[in-house]
Amino acid sequence: MRRTTIDGIPVHRIPSTGPLRFGLRFGCGVRDETYRTLGASQVVERLTAERAGAEAGAGLVTYGSLSDLDETRFYGSGAPEEVVRFLESVCRTLSDLPLDRLEHVAGILEIENTAPVDVRAAQALSARYGARALGLAGQRGPGHRALTADMVREHAATHFTRGNAVLLLSGPEPEGLRLPLPDGARPPRRAPRRLAGHVWAQRDTDGIALALDAPIGSAAARMGHCVLMERVDRLLRERLGISSHVDVVEVSRDALSVERILVLDAAGGKEAAVAAALWGEAVRMAQEPPLPGELMEYLTWLRRTWTEQPDPWARLQEASNPDLYGIPYLDDATALTQLGRVTPQEVREAMRAALEGALLVVPVGVHPSLTGLDGRRLEHTGVCEVWDTPFPPGEVFRRPLLARATDRGARGDRLVLTPHSVVHGRDDWYHEYRFDEVVELEQWGWDRTVVARCGCSMRLVRGSHTGDDRVRSALDRAVPSSRIRVRTAAR
Repeated sequence: MRRTTIDGIPVHRIPSTGPLRFGLRFGCGVRDETYRTLGASQVVERLTAERAGAEAGAGLVTYGSLSDLDETRFYGSGAPEEVVRFLESVCRTLSDLPLDRLEHVAGILEIENTAPVDVRAAQALSARYGARALGLAGQRGPGHRALTADMVREHAATHFTRGNAVLLLSGPEPEGLRLPLPDGARPPRRAPRRLAGHVWAQRDTDGIALALDAPIGSAAARMGHCVLMERVDRLLRERLGISSHVDVVEVSRDALSVERILVLDAAGGKEAAVAAALWGEAVRMAQEPPLPGELMEYLTWLRRTWTEQPDPWARLQEASNPDLYGIPYLDDATALTQLGRVTPQEVREAMRAALEGALLVVPVGVHPSLTGLDGRRLEHTGVCEVWDTPFPPGEVFRRPLLARATDRGARGDRLVLTPHSVVHGRDDWYHEYRFDEVVELEQWGWDRTVVARCGCSMRLVRGSHTGDDRVRSALDRAVPSSRIRVRTAAR
């Protein structure tokens, strides 16, 4: 494995014969967008790949592109001279996007409606972080068609630069390769603030997810999470037959910490049982050290996999992460040595630390009975809803009299207007939408949709509450114009 630079861009290459395989990586994805610019990375990726593919012609063996939560990538393989032509076209296009194709590409992307990560993990991230950074994985935003040319151009100029790129190559040396990317530094990525931890929440999902964070270099945490996966798989799939698969989605919170999300499916009607078993096994690992044999089983499997089924391209990608994200890299031998030194007690301590901030997400309507680390009933949270607490003081607006007379659910429903927020709720709960935490106020004729930083939204429909004109006027006055979007398309 060799590391060089071309035009100031780090290049990691494995020399070999045959076609030249490449991957031009940019440290930019959904987490680097805002609620308003959601989808901008995908649009830049698709516009660029479309033009570069056309310019490369049919001679390139294969090429493609992707944009997910953390990264945008242009990849493929072919003869060295064809790869050189394709990569140079990608770099030139990023400085001069074909924005005349924006409407067409945005429409295609809205039809495809691809998610940046597993939808169960996306809902867990949204519940954990709200409508920002990693939490944007679970948000739809205004849509690709709402992106303007200026938004896309500015996003590309900020994130698709030589300071935020790295090139992977496997094969012969590409003679004369140039990477004419625009100048620019790597934008900082800070760890987003968690909204909740050591609780469970309901979300619009069809499976179960457990979000755990840990120091990115913690061998004990990695070992613990893998042992937990194995235990849960054996219990739920092999013994009980109520879940067919357990997987993990791993994302970096920042250069120092990682979020691992265990995701499971569940047999119909067994969601609460799957959630209880997953949480119960995690608590048991935080209270009792695993058996030495469990650690050795995972270590043996990992050593055999890396030895018998090596993946040089995956190692190449991991070796480039320090250049792209500032994440430390460990080669296989060093990683195995560190994992081999982990003790059962260290695993227990790491699992306890992770579980203290964990979030379990279940489908709406599922109410598992769970116990926390302190032995008490685990708290259920709407993440940002407040339960069994008096409403903040303010001007109260209730549903119209006819609605209250004919609809039992409307009787306790109310809006409260305070000097700094609109509060919506019923007798036993409420959600406060602070004006300074509104990320988007959509105006649909008279109607309004408020999107809060936590990721929740409230729709205000004319006639839904008495005096709702005053609430609408307060929102329009308080929310900055830069966060107001006038919508004219049909809902």
